[in-house]
Amino acid sequence: MSGVKCINKNRLRLFASVLLSLSFILTGCQGQIKQEYSLDSRAAEYGFVKEDSSSLMASDLCPYIEDSSGADQNKTVYAAGAFNETTGETKYSQNLLKKIYPASTTKILTALVAIENGNLNQICTVEASDLDLPAGSSVAHLRVGDRLSLYDLMKGMLLESGNDAAKAIARSVAGSEEKFADLMNQKAREIGASHSHFMNPDGLPDEDHYTCAYDMYVIFHNALKEKTFRTIIRSKKQKATVTDSTGKASIVTYKSTNLYFTGDIRSPEGIRVLGGKTGTTNDAGYCLVLWSENKTTKAKIITVVFKADTRYDLYLMTNKLLTSFGSV
Repeated sequence: MSGVKCINKNRLRLFASVLLSLSFILTGCQGQIKQEYSLDSRAAEYGFVKEDSSSLMASDLCPYIEDSSGADQNKTVYAAGAFNETTGETKYSQNLLKKIYPASTTKILTALVAIENGNLNQICTVEASDLDLPAGSSVAHLRVGDRLSLYDLMKGMLLESGNDAAKAIARSVAGSEEKFADLMNQKAREIGASHSHFMNPDGLPDEDHYTCAYDMYVIFHNALKEKTFRTIIRSKKQKATVTDSTGKASIVTYKSTNLYFTGDIRSPEGIRVLGGKTGTTNDAGYCLVLWSENKTTKAKIITVVFKADTRYDLYLMTNKLLTSFGSV
């Protein structure tokens, strides 16, 4: 994107969020993610070298804030945040800019990139490479030769967290996983999630596939602007049509891995969970990016919890964050 001389107002606001978040991390503090893009080079790229960053405000993002009081006392999760999307307030912050592995929450960005670059009605054919996955991977139970729409593949990816569906989406949209990863990184930079680097569409472990909790908030915030994304993640289950290699069509049902939707976990009183994305690997721990609302005021809420020790700790922390919004 070098040489760009003018941008629209939305791009300006998004760049402002980068400047504001970077201002907290360019202090040499240990443990923060090494910056892939310096403040000066990003400012020059967009023509704001002489602009006072303190005057640039991101109108639709909750700001980064330093760790909340007592945040370092929570030992069961590594990073967490709570954001009131209606008032623009960041209500809780814990290690928001520390390096984490996103696991399957990666698929939030995969969905956003696929929606923007693909055709939801496109019929995709599953190939053997899409099923080349580590043992124990979460899958949408696709088979070689299966044909289904990009939209139905997204159901399998976002609800069942199917790595096979994610790989099929990436290849169908961009021609290869590598080219799709390039689109992911381009989109992340575009929206201000500049503390991240993505190597694949599924979130399977890779040292160069990382993010931070605040970046995942930014990515989720932007994905929620897409109706298709909202529709899928708000569903407890969705039906999809799969035509196998013999031409036989069948209806399959993809069910959400979100324990608020399975009935295993109840949200705090006064809070309605609208949807979200889970993620789990050994390196990433248990992760959850969630969209909720206050039942009375309809205030919209995003919570992010990363690297919880157990699934119980993941939902316990999420409920603690949501409880503070009960009287919003």
